[in-house]
Amino acid sequence: MTPIVVVKIGTNLLTTEDRRLDLNNLRDLVHQICDELDRGQFQVVVVTSGAITCGAERMGFIPKTVPEKQAAAAVGQILLMQEYARFFGGRGRAVGQLLLTKDGLENEIVRHNTQNTLAHLMKHGVVPIVNENDSVATNEIGPKFGDNDELSAVVARLLSARRLILLSDIEGVFTDNPKSNPKATLITEINQIDDAILNMAKDVQNGRSRGGMASKLNAAKDASEAGIEVVIAHGRRAGIVSAIQRGDQVGTKVGAQ
Repeated sequence: MTPIVVVKIGTNLLTTEDRRLDLNNLRDLVHQICDELDRGQFQVVVVTSGAITCGAERMGFIPKTVPEKQAAAAVGQILLMQEYARFFGGRGRAVGQLLLTKDGLENEIVRHNTQNTLAHLMKHGVVPIVNENDSVATNEIGPKFGDNDELSAVVARLLSARRLILLSDIEGVFTDNPKSNPKATLITEINQIDDAILNMAKDVQNGRSRGGMASKLNAAKDASEAGIEVVIAHGRRAGIVSAIQRGDQVGTKVGAQ
């Protein structure tokens, strides 16, 4: 059976500083994923964020309330999938959309159906694109799902993935917050995520992303304890997906337990 890699793409990688969809970086990441798929050594599931930001851009306002975020997500999900379909289609690959909720995935029947859908999409050469169903699940618009970090770990466990790649706008796990402490150093490898590692996470929210290093470490902990290798890395570094797949020392690798 071909190993599965789950690639989670965070909000900050898909939006510019002025809150517009970053088509250039989305195209680049899609092409990197296609390069790996063309090699035939892995199957890939993409877990994406960015729907609320995309919708807010089209609707012309910054959503603050839950209903505003739900409305923005409903509009933005269509726009986001159009771009994924366009860029993957340019490489000869179709995409399929799955909108999931946390309470749904806690249901055994829903989990089974989700697993079957993902497996059959990949069997037929379709790249699954997974996102939260923000338009109906209000509890997931808050910090609980952490910008899809936890969702990506759930999907990785569901599929018994070989690797979970968490791409964000930071190089990996640091000894301190590198944005406020220039002396902070990158931790290149973590054997086990314990309380000491979790306490290193000092998140800086910028209004676009609902995640942060704390949510990534918690997701990495869940996945690694299920026997899945996790890599947290900067999604704007050139060739980052290929570098991770080659086993280059980039970002922070969390070993499978």
